[in-house]
Amino acid sequence: MAFGSCRTISSTECAAVTRGTMETLRFLLATTFYPPYHLGGDAVHVQYLAEALAARGHEVHVEFSPAAYRLKRRGTPPRGATNHDVRIHPIPSPFGRAQPIAAYAFGRSAGVSRSHEALVREIRPDVVHVHNISLLGLGVLKRPPDALMVYTAHDYWARCPRSDLLKYGKRPCETPSCVACCLVSRRPPQLWRFGKRWRGLPGLDLAIAPSRFMAGAIGPSLRCPVVHIPNFAPDPNPEGTLSEPEDYFLFVGVMEPHKGLPIIADAATRPGPLKSKIVGQGSLERSLKLLQSQGVARLDMEGWVSRERLSQLYRRARALLIPSIWPENAPLVAVEALAWGAPLLTSRWGGLEELLYGGATGRAFEPTGDGLVTAVEAFLADDLPHKLRSACRGAFVANHRPETYVDRYMEIVRKQRVAAPTPHPEYSPFAGQDTRVPVVTSSSGVSP
Repeated sequence: MAFGSCRTISSTECAAVTRGTMETLRFLLATTFYPPYHLGGDAVHVQYLAEALAARGHEVHVEFSPAAYRLKRRGTPPRGATNHDVRIHPIPSPFGRAQPIAAYAFGRSAGVSRSHEALVREIRPDVVHVHNISLLGLGVLKRPPDALMVYTAHDYWARCPRSDLLKYGKRPCETPSCVACCLVSRRPPQLWRFGKRWRGLPGLDLAIAPSRFMAGAIGPSLRCPVVHIPNFAPDPNPEGTLSEPEDYFLFVGVMEPHKGLPIIADAATRPGPLKSKIVGQGSLERSLKLLQSQGVARLDMEGWVSRERLSQLYRRARALLIPSIWPENAPLVAVEALAWGAPLLTSRWGGLEELLYGGATGRAFEPTGDGLVTAVEAFLADDLPHKLRSACRGAFVANHRPETYVDRYMEIVRKQRVAAPTPHPEYSPFAGQDTRVPVVTSSSGVSP
C-alpha cells in the first residue's frame, strides 16, 4: 500500500507482516505542549507514548512550544523528572508569544516551520507523529520524503476552531457559524480555515482516534484512514490491588465550566449522599472554595496533588465523576481510575460511555444536577462502588496498558511502511469527491 492511500487498515491484518519484526524506527513527535510545559492530558499522552516507544529501543524526538505555554500561563513551570531516552527539542521563539498567536490566527508560524524543517533535516525521521498542533500551525504537516505522517486527534481541532464542538462555548454545535462563534468566545476568527488547500489535512497518511466517537466526528474532515486505538496510561498498580472504597466521589481535571464542575457543585448542595473531593486548578477554584468554606456544598478542595496522593484518592474513591458538558474524547483520568479499580460515573456526551464497557465499569447520566443526584443514588443503592471494582481493573488490563497500545500502534505503523511512499495529490474539497473515510477499530480484549 502506498503512503497517502485511503484504503482501510486493520491491526489484525498487520500482525502477519510485523510478527517477529524487531526493526527500530526514528520518531519525531510534534506537539504544542509537553510536560512540564503543559495544561492537560494531550501533552501527558505524548509523554507516555514517547517513553513507551523509547523503552522498546526506538529513537524518539519531541518538539514543542514553550512560547505556547507562556501564552496560556505566566512564568516557567517546575521542572519534572527527565527521561534521557527521549530527546526534547523546545521550539525557539525570538518574538515570544507572537509566535503561537500567529500560528493560531494565520494557520502558520514562520518560526515554527523553520525550526521544524531544520529538525527534520537533522534527524531524518521514519515517522512524524503530530498531536495537538493548534498553536504550532500547518507547517508541521509537511511530510518529509520517505517518512510516514501520523496524527492523533485529542480534540476536534480538525473541524472546529474552538476544538470542542461547543457553540459559543455553551452548547453542542449543530449549525456551525464559526466566525460568530469565535467572536462571541473572545477569540480571533481563523480565516485561514476558509481556504481550500489545508482541508482534509492532505499530508497525513493515518489518523488515530482514542475513541470511536472521535473517529466518527473527525472522519469526514480527513482524507486519510482513521484508526481507533483506546487510550492508555502506565500501570500505577501493577500488583492489581483493589481497595475498599471510602465515602467520597472524586473529580480530577481543570476547574472550568466545560468539565461540569457547576453540576457537581449544584448536586453537592442538595440533601443526599454526594460528597466530592476535587483535584485540579482553574477559573472556578475560588468560587468552589467559597462554597466549601461556607458549608453550602459537600466539597473537599484538594488543589494540585502529588502523584502519590492522586493514587491514594483513586484507589479509595467510590467512583470518578466526569460530568463534562462537552463531548469528551477518552480522558486519561478515566484510564488511571480504572487501573485502581475505581468505577466511573460519566456524562453521556462524546466518547465517555465507551469507557463504561456496557456497564461493567460504571454508569452514565445526563450532565445536570438532577441527573447526577439520581445517578449517585442509584449507584449506591446497587452497591456498585464495591461490585464493579474487579471489572474496572480487568478493563484496564485488557485495553489500556502501554504494552497493548504500543503493540497495536506499531503494527499499524509498520503496515503503512510496507510500500514505498508516493506524493500526496493536491486536495480541494470542492472537486466533487467523497471526502468520507473508513473508520477502523483495532481489536481489544473487552469491547464496549
